[in-house]
Amino acid sequence: MTVKANEKLFVASGDLSDVVLNWYGDSIDKLDIYAESYRSAAQALVERLTDDQLRDIGACPVVFLYRVSLELFLKAILISGAKLLQQHGEPLEIEGILNKDHNLSELWNELKRLYQKLGWKWDAEVDVFGRLVREFQHKDPKASYFRYPVKKDGEAALDRNFSFELRNFCERMETLLEFLDGMECGLAGLLDEKQEALLDCY
Repeated sequence: MTVKANEKLFVASGDLSDVVLNWYGDSIDKLDIYAESYRSAAQALVERLTDDQLRDIGACPVVFLYRVSLELFLKAILISGAKLLQQHGEPLEIEGILNKDHNLSELWNELKRLYQKLGWKWDAEVDVFGRLVREFQHKDPKASYFRYPVKKDGEAALDRNFSFELRNFCERMETLLEFLDGMECGLAGLLDEKQEALLDCY
């Protein structure tokens, strides 16, 4: 196959097969949808590829997709929480949440603060999830160690002979993401209730 000089990658055909992005609502409200999309892609890889294909370097795309999903779920929850708190007089600080970059531990700490502000109970189960989040942050602090074999200084990204059981990793991640997804849905529901209550006042 040859490529012509004027060919492009992103070309709309006008057919139903076209991908359409950013077509409704505020983009900031799509973090959870993106999170679920990355999660679904990781699930599809694990379901469709053989153990040989998922061994060694073949596991890296799965881990990376799960990490992106985790980060986006955390940011989605924090933004929904910030919007809820805004209705109680607190300033809306979305930029501060987005500027946490890829730091999962910082996002988790913000989640703990959100729990306190909302008066929610932070129990032992939540602490277990926090340990998983911090472990992921420790192993992949820049969200790049499963994308590249080396750091920017040329040193190995991961310890020599770094090993783990992929399906165990996926099971733990699914449990964590299910918990976060439920939390995000709960916050979205509370926001909807508040909006409806405000509309009823008019």
